[in-house]
Amino acid sequence: MRRARLFLLGLVLVSLVEAARQWNSAPGRVPSHFDAAGRPNAWSSRDEFFFLQVGVTLGIAALFIGLPWLLRSTPASLINLPNKSYWLAPERREESLRYLNAHGKRLACLIVMMMLGMHYVILKANHMQPPTLPLSTFSPILVGFCVALVWWIIRLYRRFPKAKT
Repeated sequence: MRRARLFLLGLVLVSLVEAARQWNSAPGRVPSHFDAAGRPNAWSSRDEFFFLQVGVTLGIAALFIGLPWLLRSTPASLINLPNKSYWLAPERREESLRYLNAHGKRLACLIVMMMLGMHYVILKANHMQPPTLPLSTFSPILVGFCVALVWWIIRLYRRFPKAKT
């Protein structure tokens, strides 16, 4: 669990440093949303774009770092797990919550890495004339995130099967 937290904090630090580095090279008006063909269809000021990047990154980190407190103070009736009465029984609750906490931090790491990649691609698009989302860079990031998310979900379901095996 500690390793996942340290990795998440490291990714947040990289994201903040990268945002500061990219802010200097970004134009004053940044395309912030693109259509399916990679053409910009929404724009933001440079400050708005980077404020959102930093805010979302810090928000995700705060949420998942605060997960242990959140899970401990959440009644079992509000936690959605298969066979919840078994996994949240007093003798297994602490171990189950510890796993959910560590697994949640792994999800946060995946999200922050995906966001780092997305911001890189968006800023790469800003340096093209006309601005165009480079789908050859965007697609592998998106596919990689989706594959990792499926892996994350499978691990969660394997750890908490409906029936104890």
